[in-house]
Amino acid sequence: MEDLILFVSCLFSFASGLISLLFFLKFKKSFFFHVFLIMIAFFMICTNSYYVSVYKIIDSRIFLCVFGAFLSFFFSYGITGFALDYIQISRFSVIRKIILIYSLLSFAFSVILIFIPGIEHPSSLINIFGIWNPTIFAVLIGIIFFRRGDKGVFRREKWIITVLAALNLIFAFFVKNVPYIFIISVSILIFHIFYKYSFSSPMSKNEKILKPDFIKDFSITKREQEIILALLEGKSNKELADTLFVSEKTIESHLASIYRKTGVKNRLELFARLKN
Repeated sequence: MEDLILFVSCLFSFASGLISLLFFLKFKKSFFFHVFLIMIAFFMICTNSYYVSVYKIIDSRIFLCVFGAFLSFFFSYGITGFALDYIQISRFSVIRKIILIYSLLSFAFSVILIFIPGIEHPSSLINIFGIWNPTIFAVLIGIIFFRRGDKGVFRREKWIITVLAALNLIFAFFVKNVPYIFIISVSILIFHIFYKYSFSSPMSKNEKILKPDFIKDFSITKREQEIILALLEGKSNKELADTLFVSEKTIESHLASIYRKTGVKNRLELFARLKN
């Protein structure tokens, strides 16, 4: 049963990491980039655990330290960045730079352990600095500053992930399989986001038109309707300009008007507004 849970965790974490990367490339939201790093770290943890479960042990100190270095960087930068995204800390803030420095130091520390044979169990130190410390920081940030929690797109999903992380941190001391069940749960949430914002259309099922209530409530003009429908087809600003025979600046002006009317900041939030 344990091997099956580990194998499923490997598959889920890899797939959800790939989905997160695709969403980051599409929407340019740091939230997806940090989730991508977390899921890649989870994939590394799962594959390592699965290998050990099947082949019992990994003896190479160099492999353990280099593997731990990348794992520490991906996880520490991903989980802390996710926490700061959740409480809406500016991407230019000093705390984000400090976290990046910490993640780089964690990477360097893990590599240096290769050359310190006196430390018999380097993986224990790597786990403390690269996994446990960042996780505790992220969970505490999410709980202490929950009133500042993101009220925009994915607010419910972000809160659920924070709660799952807290439960994972608590029960991991008592139940061995909890970390992998947590990974599977987070992956399912990412699949949910992927389905909701990629396949669930905010338009009518039979016609490529916006809902009349949406047009009326936000006073959307015909040209703005054309632009929104083109956005839903995944067209870039340049493609929009070429399609409508206008300049990119004109498209940007129309987009600014649409965002202002609907009270959103970007395409992703606009898509969420359309669905709601």
